[in-house]
Amino acid sequence: MNDQSIAQYLRAIGLLTLLLSGTAIVLFFIESHEFWAIRSLVAAAICSLFLGFLTVVKKQDSVPLPVEILTQLESYSSSEPQNKPPLNLVHWQDPHSQGWNTIVEELRTRQALAALEARIDEKLTQNKTSDDTAVLDSLAEGVGVTDLNGHFTFVNSAFEAILAIDSSKLLKSSIEDVLPKEISSKTRDSIARAIPVTFESHSKTDEGTLYFRWSRRPRLNEHCEPNGHVWLIRDVSQQKLAEKMREEFVSMATHELRTPLANINAYAETLTMADDIDFEQQKEFYNIIQSEATRLARFVDELLEISRMEAGSMSINCRITELDRMLKEICDKIQPEMNRKELDFSIVIPPKLPQIEVDKDAITAALVNLLGNAVKYTPEGGNVCFTVVVEDNEIQFRVQDSGIGISEDELPHVFEKFFRSDDGRVRDINGSGLGLAFSHEVARLHQGRINVSSELNQGSTFSLVLPLKTGVEI
Repeated sequence: MNDQSIAQYLRAIGLLTLLLSGTAIVLFFIESHEFWAIRSLVAAAICSLFLGFLTVVKKQDSVPLPVEILTQLESYSSSEPQNKPPLNLVHWQDPHSQGWNTIVEELRTRQALAALEARIDEKLTQNKTSDDTAVLDSLAEGVGVTDLNGHFTFVNSAFEAILAIDSSKLLKSSIEDVLPKEISSKTRDSIARAIPVTFESHSKTDEGTLYFRWSRRPRLNEHCEPNGHVWLIRDVSQQKLAEKMREEFVSMATHELRTPLANINAYAETLTMADDIDFEQQKEFYNIIQSEATRLARFVDELLEISRMEAGSMSINCRITELDRMLKEICDKIQPEMNRKELDFSIVIPPKLPQIEVDKDAITAALVNLLGNAVKYTPEGGNVCFTVVVEDNEIQFRVQDSGIGISEDELPHVFEKFFRSDDGRVRDINGSGLGLAFSHEVARLHQGRINVSSELNQGSTFSLVLPLKTGVEI
């Protein structure tokens, strides 16, 4: 029951009490109605007692809150939301105090749960941030984040490694401090207008020219509004080098195909048109045509093999092979080229060789490549030595020449596809840059290896080493 209802009841009972009291007085003076006067007085007394009870209840309900509670409420309501004081229990036994204590305990429980949830969220956020950073640091591509003013807020390990700048310095600088100076004005205009942009730059070092590809994209917040930019930088030096090698290969391949075809066509036309060519000259022309056709076929085979290598489909078919017969075939193939350049070709092969389990065609092609290179890069009158050694469950095919040699800084690259030396003497000699790459792949597929040692102007030594599998000596 609220205060308004109790007041209405008090007024009604008070009026009823006055009416009953007046009736009792009137009836008392009328002798014939003395009984009814007494009953009216009793009723008026009961109404007075009930009125007194309701008044006491009304007073109890309107008892003010304890001062301790009022003080806490005043302090709580007047403080800032982030600095609200804690609410404490009171030690009164009235209903208001008991209700206050119930509210405080409920609030404390909710605050404890909220604090626990906040700690859990913070821990999860820390773990997520740590995981994200670890993932970004594992990328080979550099990742940097800048705010809307261009100042760095994050860089991964690759970003600082590519730019060779410590992260502590990067985080104190802006993107303008690290952007290459040679980028075009158009690119700078795109950067200034905060639109997505991709561009390339290069820098010269002691090891050569390094090429980088930059990319920038906007960073969006949860409302899909830009609050910064994400910068990506990638070292594309190897890609640029491969593109350059491919361009050189196309140019070289055109020459390699055109030259033998032109020779074949010229000598064939001479044989067809001329009537007075003697037998020895005809034989010479036929030999030249055959040599050029062999050269052309070998080049086409290299192209096919290298395409299989790049596609990852190159495989070998190993069978028990008689080494002496295979080596004789190899020497017979290379001997005409040795004779043409008047090279001293020496062969050192043990009298007794084991059988080995190899892909005969692949090994033959690899050794012909090694011997062919020795012929190409050895001046006339030089010497080439082909040696076979069996030791420590391995067989080694060694090709040693007295040619122009390879510089120390180019040795690590000789087995790369399309690689050719910058030496002018090499550039004047036809070559595809594929033979050594093919031979290296053949060795790998046989679980072997190719070693090389060389000194500029002193010659080179290439060794194809293969493991010996179970075989029967012959």
